[in-house]
Amino acid sequence: MIPPITKLLIKIEQLEWDLAEVKKELEALQAPFMKSLTPEERAAAYSARTRAQNQRRRPLIEKALGKRDPDAETLTAEELQQLSLKDGIDPEENLFSSAIIEEREKRRG
Repeated sequence: MIPPITKLLIKIEQLEWDLAEVKKELEALQAPFMKSLTPEERAAAYSARTRAQNQRRRPLIEKALGKRDPDAETLTAEELQQLSLKDGIDPEENLFSSAIIEEREKRRG
C-alpha cells in the first residue's frame, strides 16, 4: 500500500507536469502575438514577466540565503571587476564560462 504522503507527492508531481505542459502551450499561443509587438512593447512585456517571476521566487531565495540587509553596501560591476583583478582573476580566461562548458560536455558524455 502506498503511504498517503507518497500519494500526495505523486499528485504534486503530476500537477507540476500538467502545469508545465499548459505553460508550453500558452507560450506557443503567445509567440505570434509577441512578434506583432514593437521592440519596446516586447521588452516591456518581458520585463513585466521577469518581475513577476522574481516576486514569486523572492521568498524562496530569502529562505535559502537569508533576508538581504537593505543597508548592506552593493558593488558596481566595475568595483566587482577590480576586486576580481586584485584576487588574480584574469577576465580574459573566462573561467566561469569555461567551467560551465566543461561541465556540460562531461554530462553529455
